[in-house]
Amino acid sequence: MENTYYSELAVPIEPPYGFQPKENKATDFTFDRENRFTDYKIEYKDKFYEVSLDDQGHWYFFTSIVCDSLDELKLSRQIFRPPYLKGEKLQLVGVMEELRIIPLFEGHDKAYGHVLSLVKDLDSIPVYRQARLANYDGTDDPTIIKKIHYIQNEFKGESTRFISGFETRSFATITENKLYAKEIHLPANARNYLKLFVYFSRYSTLPSQQMMPRFLANLWASTQSLNTSANPSLYHEELIE
Repeated sequence: MENTYYSELAVPIEPPYGFQPKENKATDFTFDRENRFTDYKIEYKDKFYEVSLDDQGHWYFFTSIVCDSLDELKLSRQIFRPPYLKGEKLQLVGVMEELRIIPLFEGHDKAYGHVLSLVKDLDSIPVYRQARLANYDGTDDPTIIKKIHYIQNEFKGESTRFISGFETRSFATITENKLYAKEIHLPANARNYLKLFVYFSRYSTLPSQQMMPRFLANLWASTQSLNTSANPSLYHEELIE
């Protein structure tokens, strides 16, 4: 899993067709009530994809893409093909075209993103690279913000850091904890936290009473230009040298 980026993506879409409810699942206490998101599945070529309806009446397409570089990670979020990317392979654009999923045009050409990076030593990852992950920046993108905002926890000597992108509709999780990455994050937290992020970003409220989501919401608020509600005592800053 090292040197691989797991990109969890959410695309606002036009109301879709040809789906069916997902199987019942165990109660998830991430959300404050069960109907914040109603999930449906699309079966296509022996694979299952997820669309979801939030309690405000808006639809989303959710999927995951595995990336091997920062440049590939950057392209994983494209939901429309601009002229300058005419020859590039855009996986998200391709799968939505095959599924006849129509992205909702709202003045933005990228999906909401949550990337996971599993590393051996978090302290050895340069801050500028952590910033590029959180912002989904490629290797040729200029550095505009000279710091990162993050929260961090430690379990049995292994650290996990959550970093917010600056007005990029994205954030990152970087962890040394392989068990957390494989058994908790990828099966559940990657998408659940992304759903919380989408809801918070679009409606300026958090649909959760749990401690970790509330810490994350404060972190996300701290990097939104029009949001002044963040509590600086609940996140850390680190400068990019």
